[in-house]
Parts: sequence; C-alpha cells; structure tokens
Amino acid sequence: MNQPPSRDLTAEFVLLSVVALWAANFPVAKWGISGFGALAFNSLRYIVASLTLAALYFGRSRWKPIDRGDLKRILLTSFVSNVIYQMAFIIGLSLTSPGNSAVILSTAPLWIVFISSWMHKEPIRPTMWGGMVVSLAGVVLIISGSGKKFEFAGEGIAGDLITLAAAMLWGLSTNMQKPLLVRYSAIQLNLIMVALGGVGLTLIALPDFFTLDLGSVESSYYVAMLASGVLSIGVANMLWSVGLKRLGPSRTGNFANLVPVLAFLFAYLVFDEPVRLQQAIGAAVTLAGVMIARR
Repeated sequence: MNQPPSRDLTAEFVLLSVVALWAANFPVAKWGISGFGALAFNSLRYIVASLTLAALYFGRSRWKPIDRGDLKRILLTSFVSNVIYQMAFIIGLSLTSPGNSAVILSTAPLWIVFISSWMHKEPIRPTMWGGMVVSLAGVVLIISGSGKKFEFAGEGIAGDLITLAAAMLWGLSTNMQKPLLVRYSAIQLNLIMVALGGVGLTLIALPDFFTLDLGSVESSYYVAMLASGVLSIGVANMLWSVGLKRLGPSRTGNFANLVPVLAFLFAYLVFDEPVRLQQAIGAAVTLAGVMIARR
C-alpha cells in the first residue's frame, strides 16, 4: 500500500531541512577546522552531538533494550558511518574547498543505489551505470579545474579523492542502517551510533588534544564546533534517519542532490570562494549524472 501524500510531504520537508543544515556545515566545519585542527574538531563536535541526541531522546522516549543479535551490526554500522566516514569527510574537507567537497559528496546517492542493488542482489539498470560514469567525469572536471596538481606529496588532489571515498562510505552506511531502523527508532539508533563514534574519534584525536591549548582557541571556532555538532550531526542525522525510514534509501538519497548547490552558495558568501568555469561545468555534469542514474 502506498504511503498517504501527507506523510510523504512531511518526510520530504524533513529532508529539505537536513539539506540546508548539511550545506551550511561545509563552510562552518571548514572554519572550525582552522581553529582546532581536523581531528580535535571532529572529536569535540561528536561529543556535543552525543549530548544533544541524549537530551532529545531521554526527554521524550523510553530506552528500548538492544537485541544481542543486533549488537555486532550496530557496532559495525557505527564504525563505518561515524568513525571511518567522518574521518574521511573531515580530513578531505581540511584539504580541499567547501564547494569541491560538497559537489563530490553529491555522488553519494549513486553509491546508495549501487550498494543497495548489490546488498539486495538487484540488477543495476544501464542508466545507473551511465549516470555514474557521467557523474564521475564531472568530479574529474571539478578536481582538474580547481588548479591543483595531480600529486600526493602535498595536498594535491588528496582532499578530493578522500572526499570521494567518503561519498562511497556514506552510501554503504545508509544501506547498513535500513534493517536496524525497522526495529529501533531513528533517534535511539543515532544516539547509540554517534556516542560510539564519539568514543572512537576522541581516541584517535588524543595526541592532538595533548598539544592543543583549548583556552587559546577563539570563541568563533567554538561557535562553529557547537553548530556543527548540535545541528549537522545531532539534529540532521536524526532527521535523515527519519526520512530514510519513511522513504527508503534510494528516494532519501535524492535529496542530497541539493546540498552542493547550497554549499557552493554558502562557501562563496562565507569564504568568498572563487568558482572557476570548469568547476561550475563539472558541478553541473556531476549533478546531471546523478539525475540520469535516478531516472
């Protein structure tokens, strides 16, 4: 039976809110990284996100016991989505521009559909393959048009390639969450996974904390960290899971197409980030490839 239109509209509005929060997070996180460093910033915003989700959850819900058989799946899903993915995202963003990062991550819907087909043994349509080729060609245009050298000795294109890996990891983690959301609420699942991710990211960042003087960090960097933790991770991830539960991986992934458009705008307004013609063409090609794959 089809979902009633009102329910679909509610879920779509929720996902549009997530899009706005995630797009704004690119320049916000880029600013926060410049003050704290990538690893310390990631750890601190996850601690804040965990506290935010705990307040949201325990203020309105009762804890549902976790089935022992789900523990391994939850741990693995959390490790992929809140440790490996977040490390790839934050390190990639620290090495590239917010606009580049946003557009490259816009390939995530392709990976969501591709991995969903693989996990559920469903055939991949020719348009899916074609869309992926077009989209990746757009990514190549963005990288080459940014004026970076194709080298790994320095930053080079490393940030863009790491961000591309992050997009693949997001596609994997989105599909890994789906069966868990059938048995647990979106907010409880996210609270568990973000808290576990916070532990892992803090352990990774410990060496940086030993050399970082938190008292000397300017207040604007703390504002960026709090905004990223509370809104982009805490609130937005919970809302994304709500949309995922109601619309499914493929339909939910479509909304990510809007993130790079807004992120480029925010990056221009915040950092006055220049956008070269080849990058703009690459962004258009990337988004076109995503739309072709979704037809």
